[in-house]
Amino acid sequence: MTKTTIAFLTDTHLGQRLVMNSEVAGGKMRYDSEPEQHEDRLRLVLDDISRRGIADIVFGGDIGTAQSVSGFFEILKGYDFNTSVILGNHDTYDDIKRYWFAGDGAVNGKLCYSYADRHLKRIFLDTSDNMLGGSQHAWLQRELDGVHNAVIFVHHPILAVHTPVDRSGAALRDRDKVRSLLTGVDCDVTIISGHYHMVDETRDANIRQFVSPAVSYQIVKQSGELHADVEAFGYRIIEIEDARIDTQAVLLNQAFPGR
Repeated sequence: MTKTTIAFLTDTHLGQRLVMNSEVAGGKMRYDSEPEQHEDRLRLVLDDISRRGIADIVFGGDIGTAQSVSGFFEILKGYDFNTSVILGNHDTYDDIKRYWFAGDGAVNGKLCYSYADRHLKRIFLDTSDNMLGGSQHAWLQRELDGVHNAVIFVHHPILAVHTPVDRSGAALRDRDKVRSLLTGVDCDVTIISGHYHMVDETRDANIRQFVSPAVSYQIVKQSGELHADVEAFGYRIIEIEDARIDTQAVLLNQAFPGR
C-alpha cells in the first residue's frame, strides 16, 4: 500500500480587499485593490504545511490580482513543494502559464490535466470561466471512462451547498450538467473544491464533495445573508492510501497560527 499526503490551499486573493455586499456580480465577489493583502496568511499557511512535513500541494485557484501572480509563484519558490495548480474565476490561463505549465493542454486554452496509478485517477479541472464548458465536459467524460475511483480537484463546488453564497450567483453555471455526468458513471468520485470560503462536506449518490477553507478569509456558512469571517483562514489536508481518501480541514488564526 502506498500513502500520499496532499495539502489543498485555495483562494489566496492576494492584493484584493473584500468589499462585502449581498450580491455576487458576474460570479465574482467585489474587491478593492490593496497591494500585499493576504500575503502574510499565505506564508503562514505554507509554513504550517511545511512544518507538518507535507511535500505535495494543490493550489485550488483565485490567486488574486493579475499583478500578484508573479509574487505568488515567487513565494512558492521559497518552499520545497511538488505543486499542482488549478484555476479559479479570478484567474486567467494566460497569466498562469507564464509561471506554471502542466504540459500540452488536454483542452485548448484550459488548464485541465490528469494522472493515474492503478488505484486512483487524479483529475484537475479549469472553471476560470465560471463553468466547465462543452469541450472540457467531453474531455472529463473520456477521462472517467473505465475508471472506478477518482479524485477531482476543481475550484467551484459541483454539488449545491446550503449557504447564501451558493444562492447569490457564485455557483458553477453548468453544475447540473457536470453532476449528471458524474452520477452517471460507475466510479466513486471525491471532489475537492474551494471558492465558497468555508468548510463543507456533501454526499450525493457516488459523489463525496469537500469544500475547503480559504487562505484569505471565510464566509459564514449558516447566515441569513452573505457575511465574512475575516479572522479565520486555512487549508485542507488529504491523505490518499491506494483508493482510500481521508481529509480534514485545518483552520488557523492570525493571533495563534499554530492552532
